[in-house]
Amino acid sequence: MSKKQTTNKDEHERNTEIALFRYGLIAQLIHDAPPGAGAEEHLLREIAAKTYTIPYSRRTKVGISTLRRYLKLYRKNGFEALRPQERNDARQPRAIPEEVLKKAIVLREEQPSRTTQTIVDILQRDPSLQGKPLPNVHTLTTHLRRLGKSRSLLANTGRAYKRFEREAVNSLWQGDSMVGPWLPDPAVAGQKRRAYLFCFLDDHSRLIPYAEFFWDEALPRMERVLKVGILRRGLPLAVYVDNGKVYSSGQFDAACASLGVRRIQTAPYSPQAKGKQERFFETLRAQFMPEVETSQITTLAELNESLWAWLECVYHTHVHSETRQTPLERYQAGMENVHSADPELLRKAFLWREKRKVRHDATFSLQGNSYQVEAYLCGRTLDLLFDPFDLSRIELFLDKVPLGKATVITQGRARHVAVEHLATDPLAPPKPKSSLDYLAALRSEHQALQQKQAGQLQFSKITPIQED
Repeated sequence: MSKKQTTNKDEHERNTEIALFRYGLIAQLIHDAPPGAGAEEHLLREIAAKTYTIPYSRRTKVGISTLRRYLKLYRKNGFEALRPQERNDARQPRAIPEEVLKKAIVLREEQPSRTTQTIVDILQRDPSLQGKPLPNVHTLTTHLRRLGKSRSLLANTGRAYKRFEREAVNSLWQGDSMVGPWLPDPAVAGQKRRAYLFCFLDDHSRLIPYAEFFWDEALPRMERVLKVGILRRGLPLAVYVDNGKVYSSGQFDAACASLGVRRIQTAPYSPQAKGKQERFFETLRAQFMPEVETSQITTLAELNESLWAWLECVYHTHVHSETRQTPLERYQAGMENVHSADPELLRKAFLWREKRKVRHDATFSLQGNSYQVEAYLCGRTLDLLFDPFDLSRIELFLDKVPLGKATVITQGRARHVAVEHLATDPLAPPKPKSSLDYLAALRSEHQALQQKQAGQLQFSKITPIQED
């Protein structure tokens, strides 16, 4: 039973990867729609003329009729329609043996100008690899590029980056994370713990759609920041992120594709490509972080309240040296480009998925909670879709057919353990001080500003999200 569940889970992940590849083929047609049918047909032919490394396939070409079918499926039913039909007899994908990949990396590092074709030729003549499956040139090129071992990257010692700027608000958000301050560890008395900041920045206005400090750098943190940013500042056309694990996961890709948000990745080891985000972090380190050290902040909640107050009362209202406008003014000037996401589509985009086998008493467990289903489902393995912040609502699927929601029997855990510490703790009572606490004053100013603007600029409020 356990082995079967693992196989099904792997199949779902493979199909997600295939769907993301198909989405990548037609993304240009979706996001940059040609002006007429003739232009679209021309672009289809350009896409079909190229060679690709197709996931889990030996083919390298995609036909025009296939591209039309992908485009029609996406326009009718969204990202989920691009998934292939899940089959129990699906073949396992071929992978490059670790030993072969390591030797390929050594060969490339030994001589960065060495072509991938030459590396494959050398591997084929290596006596220690006799009998081992060797990759073709295209597959090995993809792996080396993913690992930052392409010829151009290894030969590049001082690449210059052109400053670019998107022409409209919410055309592009840059996302990144940075190491934050040390705070008292809430779990271990007398110990300190490092906080980490996750942040998105609107490329045109330099406004911060949302940012938040967390205790670690796991994937759910990036998902939360993107989701809250969309709720507060509208849906971006694209997000520009690096190759870190939290941005390269299938879960993050699928969420973006479901919302129609193009995900653009920087080249590996190229932080300069996100200069605006790095510039913001410099400002944060120079203006905000020193005040954290002098303030009496002791909790993650206080840290985030102070961050949001500084963003709204200082950063968003000060003239930017490059745009000659404040981020808030520049953002508000482009409100015609701010569009909210469909609430149900947004909810579904960030749902998690797990499998559970129904017991003989028509119940199953998830995160220590017990749930009841219909008796005819006993012994069946169900797909569970749920919001990790609210385990009271579990949607059931059997072979992709929706069955409604499970009934909660006992619920000891409200959130998934992976997001248990995402919600910040209540603020501690203020402590007496002998001098002005700048961040405390900003928090008070921010609260007064929120009350004043209530009903006028709802999107600018940065109170913690209320999960349903």
